[in-house]
Amino acid sequence: MFSRVWLGWIVPALLWLWLFFHLHYEWMLNSRYNYGWGVPFLGLVLFYFRWRGRPEPERNPSTTGGIIASGLILVSLLPVRVIEEANPDWRLLSWTLALAVVVFSLLALARAGGRGWAAHFAFPVCFSLVAVPWPVQFENNVVQAMTRAVAYMAVEIAGWAGIGAYQAGNIIQLRNGFVGVDEACSGVKTLQAGIMVALVLGELLRLRPGMRWALIFLGCGWIFACNVFRATALVMVAAAQGLAALARWHDLIGTAALLCGMAGLLGLGWWWKQEPPAEEGQQRRTGGVSVSSVEISLAFAWLIAVFALTELWYRGHEKQLIERPRWVTRWPAGNETLRELPIAETTREILHYDSASSAAWEEPRDVVWWSFFARWKPARAALQLVRSHSPEICLPAIGRTFRSERPGVSTRAGSVPLDFRAYEFEQNGLPLFVFVCIQEDKMAVSRSTKDEQEWNMRGRLRAAWLGERNLGQRLLEIAVSGFPDFTRARDATERIVSGIVLVDESTR
Repeated sequence: MFSRVWLGWIVPALLWLWLFFHLHYEWMLNSRYNYGWGVPFLGLVLFYFRWRGRPEPERNPSTTGGIIASGLILVSLLPVRVIEEANPDWRLLSWTLALAVVVFSLLALARAGGRGWAAHFAFPVCFSLVAVPWPVQFENNVVQAMTRAVAYMAVEIAGWAGIGAYQAGNIIQLRNGFVGVDEACSGVKTLQAGIMVALVLGELLRLRPGMRWALIFLGCGWIFACNVFRATALVMVAAAQGLAALARWHDLIGTAALLCGMAGLLGLGWWWKQEPPAEEGQQRRTGGVSVSSVEISLAFAWLIAVFALTELWYRGHEKQLIERPRWVTRWPAGNETLRELPIAETTREILHYDSASSAAWEEPRDVVWWSFFARWKPARAALQLVRSHSPEICLPAIGRTFRSERPGVSTRAGSVPLDFRAYEFEQNGLPLFVFVCIQEDKMAVSRSTKDEQEWNMRGRLRAAWLGERNLGQRLLEIAVSGFPDFTRARDATERIVSGIVLVDESTR
């Protein structure tokens, strides 16, 4: 039979299960965070080693403050859960939930063994934060900075080797074509996994705090150098054997760079390893304070209520949602310049759509159009994730210069009203105009078009307030070059939209 001390860990364990279930969508859908699947296991291993050397618990640890703080955290989980249901991809919410679980767990440890226990177990408890996705803006800045830096270094090294190369954003132009430095080549995914590995090595090898920080920073620098080697090797292969050879060498060179990066971390950590401290006394007391069964029952009941109340909130609001006209795109028929374009696998991994298509054409001659249409079925997967990859973030990565956001455009295609956000970029010294429409298949009666265009915190909170979840979503993005000013581009886009957007007859 479990003692009340062990029963006291049930609520923290349930909170950790909730957190990992929340994060597993990102681990599953975003290849950059696939390493997250190993974090719970590694966290348990680190906790086990700390448990073996734990200090004696305090005899009478202070509990009043811990009870109050734990209660406040549990109460705050209700709004967190309500917001989470409408925004499962919101990284600010992921960090809020993760920090709440970490603090609650540390408070539980402090109640069991005093502040000494909380300090002793702080590292394995906080370690799981490495699996929480970085804030979008910060992540995009790191990605763009690393991809451009890797491309710059690869161009410089190729020049030393006598290979003519030119950098345009994350693209390296050679005499015989282009080599793209994508996120994989930039090493961001390896960098994130490398930070996790450095933290684990520092703990298992008993490194001093200064050496742990040095291992992280030097390890990141070594991983960057390995990915410069990777990009440079690909450039040299493309220059010597042609672009077709990249497919044969890409994975092999990437694997070599990954193994070299991880081997460098292991070697540096092993070089700095410390002798394990002598084992402390073998007699251990279980803990200083046992949690009453009343507290456990109340906390457990409250967690059930949090999920039940959230479900009631959304089901009540879903009865008031109204259906919108469902629409699809049909690319211009009879246009000799029309080309349906393949969609990169990385785009699918980022956007997680259910279906998509893309095309390019000229109309009139020398005015080039590019369009992308995607739709998402109602599901818990992060549909608002597409808003985190808007043009002003993604297009500069391929050499376009962002100039400004233009006034929104409202138009109609038959019975379908559409609202676009508009952007202006510079491409080869000429203006490039981009129009983006994201529309959900249902909407609340009280929601306005202006509200729907809010891709920010207020828009996400409003979605939770209105009980909007799993609505289904459609995206239409149109880019056009060849017009000298925004007004002409806008008018032409309205005409194009009326021709390519039509009501989805299959939904009638």
